[in-house]
Amino acid sequence: MRIFFPAFILALLFPVILLGQEVDSLAGDVRLQEVVVTATMSSRKVADIPVQTSVISQSQIGQFPLSNIDDILKTSADVYVNRSWGIFSKNAAVTMRGLESSDRVLVMVDGIPKNRMAGGSVNWHNINPDIVDRIEIIKGPASALYGTNAMAGVINIITKQNTAQLEGSARVFYASHNTIGSSLTLMGNEQKNNRGFYYGINGFFRKGDGYIFEAPAYIDETDVKTALSEKGGGINLGYRFNEKTNIELVFDTYDEKRGAGREVFATDGSYDAYLTNSLRLTANQTIGTWKGQSSLYFSEENYYGQKESLNESNEYRLLDAYTDRIDMGMISSWSKRIGKNHHVTLGAEVKAGSLRAHDIYRTSPDELKAEGKSDIYGLFVQDEINLLQNKMELIVGLRGDYASFHDGWQQVINPTKATGFAASFYEDFNTVNWSAISPKASIQYHFNNHLTIYTSVGTGFKPAKLKDLCQSGKINKGFRLANPNVTPEFLTNYEIGFHFKPHSKIKLSGAFYYSKGRDFQYSIGTGDSIDTGGSSLKPVIITDNVAQVRVLGTEISARVQLNNQLDLQISYSYNDSEITDYHPSLINPSLNLKGKKMIEVPPHLFYAGLNWTNRYFLLQVNCSYVDQQWFDVENTIRISSWLTTNIHVAHSIKNKIKLYLDIQDLFDNVYIDRKGQLSPGRFLTAGIQYNFHK
Repeated sequence: MRIFFPAFILALLFPVILLGQEVDSLAGDVRLQEVVVTATMSSRKVADIPVQTSVISQSQIGQFPLSNIDDILKTSADVYVNRSWGIFSKNAAVTMRGLESSDRVLVMVDGIPKNRMAGGSVNWHNINPDIVDRIEIIKGPASALYGTNAMAGVINIITKQNTAQLEGSARVFYASHNTIGSSLTLMGNEQKNNRGFYYGINGFFRKGDGYIFEAPAYIDETDVKTALSEKGGGINLGYRFNEKTNIELVFDTYDEKRGAGREVFATDGSYDAYLTNSLRLTANQTIGTWKGQSSLYFSEENYYGQKESLNESNEYRLLDAYTDRIDMGMISSWSKRIGKNHHVTLGAEVKAGSLRAHDIYRTSPDELKAEGKSDIYGLFVQDEINLLQNKMELIVGLRGDYASFHDGWQQVINPTKATGFAASFYEDFNTVNWSAISPKASIQYHFNNHLTIYTSVGTGFKPAKLKDLCQSGKINKGFRLANPNVTPEFLTNYEIGFHFKPHSKIKLSGAFYYSKGRDFQYSIGTGDSIDTGGSSLKPVIITDNVAQVRVLGTEISARVQLNNQLDLQISYSYNDSEITDYHPSLINPSLNLKGKKMIEVPPHLFYAGLNWTNRYFLLQVNCSYVDQQWFDVENTIRISSWLTTNIHVAHSIKNKIKLYLDIQDLFDNVYIDRKGQLSPGRFLTAGIQYNFHK
């Protein structure tokens, strides 16, 4: 394999290299012109970056049949978006590069991380698509710049910056399952001669009855519709002192309640509710030849879950779950050009997260309490080097992180069989410190104006989640036990790829990669089961560092402008993700996962989308295929594949009023997800949007 894989890559690329040299006489001097900032923390053309990068523009977002901003991420090769209940999903899992678990992808909004240190997850619902300017997706490990969670890649959602005196939009819509919603944005700019205030206001609302996601054969009297109610908004206020300095303050709030599809006796049955408030202060400044950006941020998420059920013995369980999660931090980066061939970036980051949880069993005396905190400190440096008169670029980067898990404890009060503990106890967890060094090096060569080939090696890491370290309690797959000894996991990725533009209307890019991971965190069964109130006994699960993994993968994407009206986009990826070594946990030494495939990783992903724009209407048709995947770590249950087709059709009146219709899952191909529930099937949304500009 060590010899075959590089040879296989070169064999595939050889015809592309020859073709790239031959098309010099067929096309003009055209390069990939999209500009990104995420890959290097400074503005660079996609063609000048030795990495697989996707840029999703504001116009692409407006033309796509989406309900949440994460829907459009599936247009990027090798990105798997699992939102099986549509808008009624508690959240979406977005993964990349053959790695399961969404906390292995770093998600940011305007450079500020959205991954919770408590759980690693991202709440995609509280991002209003109407304020998004573009989305930049960087594939492969990026911990050399961004540290934690950037193992599989980085998604940076960049919001709109207003340059007009006044502009905005208002939108209302009605959708399937009696869903209604609205959105409002307003932005103003009072700057004169690069000095003055600018501001923005946005708000959105959505409410729907939902649907019953249980298969008809399993529906009983406790199954109800998964209703939702959500609202959110934000304001930003900025001041530009001059062309070199500006400061901006952003505040966002979001309130949601989502039914879990079960109601026995309690009002509203089982549901999840979140209240999230976030604050960010950012300053951009140029001092001499140094350009810098520094941000302070704070985010608090208050969660309440009401969970009720009947087990097979007709015993009733009712649980109140409270969790407060806080994330705060500072990130500062500075860059400058040194001489003709070097562009250096320096930076520092501090993160702090905390979790406080309290589960109260209202049908038994059980109570579970937990608390924990984590701090991470990082320093990074990067040098972009131009060689051979700009025909070659070399990027080298290095980051060091030091972290601490501290003030962790859990308490069990008056336990019964509902939680499975033998007696009440209080447990303090020892402080645990760890460090990570994340290097990355990449080099690319421009054969001509049409073909660029690059190769890179880089590392990424993911820390343990606070909820795995200190919080025991009921989860979807069973009952989780805290494990304060979980350490970070690491991944090293070797990659070769290309950007190819044989014609001004054709863009191709692709990559082949081999990734090796160590100390991977897996949730494994202890061999015990308890009655948590469901229809059957649930396994007791603990997270531990037990696996070494290997990912062998490839991705390719193409975009073709067929004519002035038709635009075609196609992408495909393949991943073979396997556990190559397994260190049995002391908790369950009989379990052996060596040779098993990683769960929730579809080997094949395919996307195709066609845009047709004419004087009368805009039509966007796309389809996406998700291959079958393993549900459990022992590879005994496999989730079937699915194919969905979606349509967006819109008509504009004087570029101010837009009438649109979205149809998701046009052919009503209902599928069963990883939790054993049904997707919503065909989902229609009709809306009207008014845009104004002054």
